[in-house]
Amino acid sequence: MGQSVLSQFTDKKIWELMRPYMPRVLAAVFFSLAASGASGAIAWLVKPVIDSIFVEQNYDMLTWLPMAIIGAYFFRGSCQMVYSYLMRSAGIKLVRDTRVRLYSHLLYLPSAALGTESSGKMISRILNDAAVLRSLVSDTLLTIFKELPTIVVLLAVAFYRRWDVTLLALVAVPAIVSSASRLGKKVKAKRDQAQQTVATLTHRISEAATGAKVIKVFGSEATMADQFIQESQSNYRREVKIVRFREIAKLVVDLSTGIGVGLVIWYGGNLVTTGVITSGDLFSALGAVAMVFSPVKQLGNSYSVFQEIRAALERISWLEEMEEETSGATPLADFNREIRFEDVSHRYRPDGELILHNINLTIGKGEVVAIVGASGAGKTTLIDLLPRFYDPVEGKILIDDVDIREIRVADLRRQIGMVSQDVMLFNDTVRANISFGSPDVGQQQIEKAARLAFAHDFISELPEGYDTLLGERGLNLSGGQRQRLAIARAILKNPPILILDEATSALDAVSEQLVQRALDQLMQDRTTIVVAHRLSTIRNADRIVVMEHGRIISQGSHAELLSSSTLYQELYNSYNQNKEIHS
Repeated sequence: MGQSVLSQFTDKKIWELMRPYMPRVLAAVFFSLAASGASGAIAWLVKPVIDSIFVEQNYDMLTWLPMAIIGAYFFRGSCQMVYSYLMRSAGIKLVRDTRVRLYSHLLYLPSAALGTESSGKMISRILNDAAVLRSLVSDTLLTIFKELPTIVVLLAVAFYRRWDVTLLALVAVPAIVSSASRLGKKVKAKRDQAQQTVATLTHRISEAATGAKVIKVFGSEATMADQFIQESQSNYRREVKIVRFREIAKLVVDLSTGIGVGLVIWYGGNLVTTGVITSGDLFSALGAVAMVFSPVKQLGNSYSVFQEIRAALERISWLEEMEEETSGATPLADFNREIRFEDVSHRYRPDGELILHNINLTIGKGEVVAIVGASGAGKTTLIDLLPRFYDPVEGKILIDDVDIREIRVADLRRQIGMVSQDVMLFNDTVRANISFGSPDVGQQQIEKAARLAFAHDFISELPEGYDTLLGERGLNLSGGQRQRLAIARAILKNPPILILDEATSALDAVSEQLVQRALDQLMQDRTTIVVAHRLSTIRNADRIVVMEHGRIISQGSHAELLSSSTLYQELYNSYNQNKEIHS
């Protein structure tokens, strides 16, 4: 029952996918019908060719019959060419539109959903599974619209010439249909498994590209290669099984064709020798039937491909049905007074433990608030709630007394800039990376932001300056250079609220000084929340919030906390020790 419902869903989904391309498909069907008529004409002409020319020796027919056959073949070929072009181009458009739709949907998924699935799985759905849909139009529907009318026309010719001979030839068709159905279901199951392994392989490749330094420093190249070999072998086994099932289906069709043709020759030959029918009748019927088995074979192959398409469509639907992040309806033009966390608690999984416990915190406009604590204290989780990367499971966060879940998410995020330890740079020019999110700004504004971030000098030394392509994640730049580009991006956005998440924790002392100067420029006249292990970046904050195990345990100035908070003293002493080691 469940499988039947799923099949109905995928079949309905297929027709929904096809609706935008129906004008092109209908035009293709017209040329398909014309080509089918030409195939019937070719089969029909077999009788006059044999009876009139070879039996009755009416050689006058040699003048026009060959020309008629040539004309029929040319007409059929021309119609098939136009038909195939229309259908295959529709298939390419379907893949393009599906990829665009899936990618756009991916961009609006909540962070919580993205965090539960591997990037390889997402990539595989958008690239590989969407590519399979091309076969829906360019193979499956193309074959159906082309071969079904051809079968009908040829069978009409064959039945007209000799119905009993035709029925005898079709005795094996039920076996073809039955085997195609059984093998098609097996192909669907194996294709689904194969595509799952493709998703895993895609993820492994992504890990190897982005985690190259970690892999090398731990000497894990051989281990990673072995994993990839095993998973590639798993994919190979499933792909080979798909090929095996397809070829078995072809063998069944070929065997059935041989049986049908053999029976026709035996039965029809006896009719000819006893004078019941002419040789032209037999060969016209035999030719039509023989021509029928080729499209039947194509339909059988298309059924297997159709099952693979259904499997891909189910996987694509899994991604499409993931709910996009929600947005409130209340506009937020400006941030005027304060940010307030009220009894905020959070966990990442419904069955997981709480990461934050009853957080109550108020941050006034223009205030610089630093959040410190050991790793795992919940600092990053706390600041990730403000731009609504996640929503708290309990409590609420308010901006100017409005719950941020009620604010339009685009308005909310327009108020917030973020610079983190893990800088995300895109495979584009320096100019495009700085102006990311602000595509309409001019070169003068971009350079001003770069100068304020102390990035202009090193940008000018790059091979093509601001037009230099950065490559994958900007890894051809130093950590400090990447951070300063991220700061320039935030300066250009000019948000009233700024979040700095471990922005200098991975830098050496020289880079940290440059980045800190850039951060000082960025923080001017903004409400700033600073998360850092290095206490040098938050020493001059208006207020320091100390967190432990997801709770706020103390607040105050640097001097106040040194005298009142044991944990803060330990963190500060730990920082001083690290500073001496690195100096």
